[in-house]
Amino acid sequence: MIEDNILIENAVLAFLHNYPDHKWTEHYKVLLSKLKTLQNEQPKDAEVRKRGRPAERQRKEETASPASSKEAVKTT
Repeated sequence: MIEDNILIENAVLAFLHNYPDHKWTEHYKVLLSKLKTLQNEQPKDAEVRKRGRPAERQRKEETASPASSKEAVKTT
């Protein structure tokens, strides 16, 4: 897909080509130079935001299960 800057630059170039003696010619030349500097600039890297500490499961010493299920789990 064509970027917006390329379309705008093309329109400015067409204006300058078709109307070289127009009173706005100098303004369009300045605009064209600004557009060309925008194309030459490197995009800035997005800042990566770190979140807080990593999530960990809460460790419990005892389970909340009834005593009868504890006896079934024991293997001795």
